[in-house]
Parts: sequence; C-alpha cells; structure tokens
Amino acid sequence: MNEGGEANLSIVNGALLEIDGVVGISRSIAGLAATRPGHLALAMGDLKVTFAQLDTQVRAVMARFASEGLLPGERVAFLGANHPRFFALLLATMRSGLVLVPINWRQKPREIAHILTDSGARMAFCDTAFRGELDMAAPEGLRIVGNDAFDAEWLTGEPLPDAGFGDWQQPSVLLYTSGTTGAPKGVETTERAITLARRQEHALPAFAEWTADEVLLSPLPLFHIGGISWAICGLERGCSLVLTTDMTPAGLLDACLAWRVTRTFMVPQLVRGLVGEMLARDVRAPDLAAIHYGAAAMDPPLLRRGLEQIGCKFLQYFGMTEMCGTITILEPQDHDLARPELLGSVGKALPGIEIQIRDADGQVVPRGTPGEIWVGGDTMMAGYLGLAEATAEAIAGGFYRSGDGGRIDAEGFLYLTDRIKDMINSAGENVYPVEVETVLREHPDIADCAVYGVPDAQWGEMVCAAVELRPGAASGDAAAIMAHVRREIAAYKCPKRIQFVEALPRTASGKVQRAKVRQAAIEAVS
Repeated sequence: MNEGGEANLSIVNGALLEIDGVVGISRSIAGLAATRPGHLALAMGDLKVTFAQLDTQVRAVMARFASEGLLPGERVAFLGANHPRFFALLLATMRSGLVLVPINWRQKPREIAHILTDSGARMAFCDTAFRGELDMAAPEGLRIVGNDAFDAEWLTGEPLPDAGFGDWQQPSVLLYTSGTTGAPKGVETTERAITLARRQEHALPAFAEWTADEVLLSPLPLFHIGGISWAICGLERGCSLVLTTDMTPAGLLDACLAWRVTRTFMVPQLVRGLVGEMLARDVRAPDLAAIHYGAAAMDPPLLRRGLEQIGCKFLQYFGMTEMCGTITILEPQDHDLARPELLGSVGKALPGIEIQIRDADGQVVPRGTPGEIWVGGDTMMAGYLGLAEATAEAIAGGFYRSGDGGRIDAEGFLYLTDRIKDMINSAGENVYPVEVETVLREHPDIADCAVYGVPDAQWGEMVCAAVELRPGAASGDAAAIMAHVRREIAAYKCPKRIQFVEALPRTASGKVQRAKVRQAAIEAVS
C-alpha cells in the first residue's frame, strides 16, 4: 500500500452484488412462459415468438437432444446469422447441460475447421447460406443440421413435458476469441457467469427505469458476447427482442420505427449511420429512449448531435469475453458535454466487479498511473478449453489479466491506454496481428510483415500491414495480397492499407518491432 493509503491506489470496486436467490437465465426465461405467456419474446421480419412458444420450442429441442444421445458437457456448434432459432438452441443447451459453440459466420473454412476440431463439437446447426463453408470445414463424423430441418423438425417436435435445468456452474457457452499466438482460444463461460453478468446491471440507475414492456433492437451478431449479452439483458426482464441482419442506416431506422424500439445496442459506426439517417430524412424514432454502445468511444460531435437532435440517452460499455462481457459502463449522466474528458473514459466498474491497475511486476500502481487492467468478479470465465497453461497465465489470484492497458482517475473512471497486447479493434471486431501475419507470410512474394492498427474515424482502428518482399519479388501488388488474405480469413481481418518497406525494424534478436512500425505509420499521417 502507498503512503497515501488505499484511496491512492488504482483499485475500483463496483457496488456489492446481491446474488442470493438469483436463478439461472434459462430458468428465469422459462418462468416467463408462465407469467407472461402471450407476451412477445422474439421478432424478426414476419416471425413472432411469444415466451410460451419459446419455452415449448426449447423443450422440443431438448427432447431431440435426448433422442440423439447427446450427453451433458458435449458441444454443439451454431453457424448462422441472427435469428430467433438461436435462442431456442441456446436455452435448450443450457437446460440440457450441453455447451453451445457459436461460430463467426464471417470466418473462412480453415478458421471454422479449427473451432470445430478444437471444441470437439458432435453436431453443428447451420444456415443454408453458410453450408458450403461448413462442409469444407467439417471434420469426419460431424452431424450437420440445416436451418430448414431445424425449423421443420426440431422446433416443432414433441416437447419434453417436464424438462429440468442444467448445472449452472458448468460451462454452457464456448466462445472463441483470437489470441496473441494466432490460434483462437475457446473461452468457457458458465450459465452462472452469464446470469450474474446481467444481474450486475440491475443495480445501476440507468437500468432502474426499464419496464417489462421495453422493445430492444439487436443488430449485433450472436456469435459475439456483446450480441448474446444484449439479447439476454432484455429477455430475462421479460422484454421483447427484435433481431435484424440489416445494419444499413435505413434498415436500422425502419426497424426502430416499425417495432417502436425503446433501446438498442450498436457499435459507434452504426450509431453514426442511424443518427445521420434520422437527420437526413428528418425523421425521429420517438420511442427510442436510449442507445447503448460499445467497442469504441463516442466522438463528441456525434454525441452532441444525438443528444441535441435525437433526444435519447447514451450508455457506453467496455468488457471482454473472458469476463462474460461488460465490466464498466459510462452511464447517461456521464455523457456530459460540459465534461468532454469523461467521453474518453469507458466508465466505472459494474456492481460485483473489481478492477485493478498493475505494473509489469504485478504490483498495484497509484491512481492515474497507467498499467495493465486486472479484473475480478463472479463473471470470470471457467478457463480456456484444453489450455491449462494459458488459463493459468491469464488468471492469477482470482483476477483476469486482461492484457489491456489503462488507468483509473480520482473519481474511479477507467481510461484505456495503449494495449498491452497487440489486439486491434476494427468496427467492433477483434483482430490479432499474429493471425493475419501468418496468412500474409504464406504469400510467395512476402518475406516478413508487421500488422498493426491505426486510429480511424470510420473503423475505430484500421488494420494495416507493413510488408517486406522476398528478394527477386516484383514491386508488390497490394490488391493481390489483400485478395490472398481474404481467401484465407475473414474480410474484416484483412489489411485495408499495405505499405511496402525495404526492411522492418527489429530487435537485436531479430524480432520485428511492431510498435515502432505502428508509431511510424501514425506519425506519417499526423
């Protein structure tokens, strides 16, 4: 402890979280089938599902799981766009003790294959649109169920009359997040963690005004912890959730108007488009009370337009998959144009969350001093699947070592600094340089490379690459290199700018100094 006492240390504790009597998400949503049977739970296009219908679907899927011989702890994958069927599958896996593995549909076969093999999935549920990729990626013996069969047979089969609930302390969702070593790691998340992550928000003033008749719009993909969390945030309160795959500004505004949406969650890029669409059409969404956002900070001009011309509240979220999503929220009262410095923060710790800033030796540093963000709380992951060493490295003394850099001010607001890890956040998607560099080096003309992110008004961070060509290679064709990357991994990971250099900066041991490359690129455009 410093001379000034604990108040001078960079430790922030959220309010105490009351967990006595809290029941699992799957149990609470099942209860709504009895208390609000006819209330709209899920909607998309012309499809509407009440809470009673959702519970019947869940029990029908559970019955099919049993007939297929699936046992607790076994994994089933989901490769598909946003759709109500996802929640029947999610809740059925939770109640059956199975583990759902949502897969990013933007990924390519080699990426999907790694997830299916690593997770050991016995079965995969797949949209028709992605069946080709899944067929190329599927390991031998994987049973694939298309969405047509799922809708016609699984959801409409005979439901279990008295279905029970799984052990909420066991993993129920396996989300893959890229690591600095290049290979994505499976984050094991329990139903208990998912439940408490949502319970944290109940204690915040910004959520006290919620009613059970809220209508939430969710454009976020359901393979992300953000998309899953936002959806459950509404469903467990008995609210209605409107799903969409149309993320165009016009599509988002039309959905808000058609469904009388009261709240939505988006990345700032989508917020910018929605606000711009409202102003361009001179149309407001009168029921829209709040826009929740994450993945990047809101720039003051956009916030001012939203507050003054749209008239809704704003909430910013910050978190990570390993902590089941959110660890801090910047509430509406802190979106204060008179205090623009607060807009550079990501808010304060949620109830039940403890945040510490530590130095390279693992010691807590004084307030205002930057360091690594360590996070503790009941929402922490169970671990990385099959990676005991990586889990032990990430979790120390009950804290998750995030690898992100930050500092905490005197009021308890968390500010992000340069990341300890090299992860790039581009339009809400996490991109790790090593994974992209591995693909770049497979190109016959490339000797070595460094992938990095630079600040960008549209993307938050733009993925860029500095490339060293092999001796005798042509002068370099950036378009051809980008095409090569897009063939192998998801397009959002592809560098949007490629710089050809004679030699990359290296340490004495020959390691490429990515930080120097990034800094030089930033200085070149500043």
